Amino acid sequence: MPIQWSQQYEVGDPRTDSQHQNLFEYINRIEQLIEQGRTGQLNRQEVEHVFIFLDAYVNTHFAYEELCMTLRGCKIAQKNKEAHDRFLAFWAEFSHAYAPQNITVAALETLHATLASWLTQHICKIDVALRQSS
Repeated sequence: MPIQWSQQYEVGDPRTDSQHQNLFEYINRIEQLIEQGRTGQLNRQEVEHVFIFLDAYVNTHFAYEELCMTLRGCKIAQKNKEAHDRFLAFWAEFSHAYAPQNITVAALETLHATLASWLTQHICKIDVALRQSS
């Protein structure tokens, strides 16, 4: 079931909110890839596109969000950075273990579940602190 963007995820910074919305879209694309893969038609080119997006996203979005929290004196800026570092470690291990050309549906399911859970939990528990810092 696709995850839907809603106001509960808004952090009050238009650029951050837009980046989060893009990630929601990619999580839903992964779900579509999983469904395709279950029928034996996994689109490797699309998987590669998702990997490229995630590589860029974790580097640019995390840096921007951390900067926003630091500049605004957000009390949980360090907690945010630590959460990002944990996700970066997950992504580095995952993307090293699986290349788009040899990824399995089961691995995509793991990626999807991790991203969906981490994203919604991270935004609702940490990123929303940007609202109070604006």
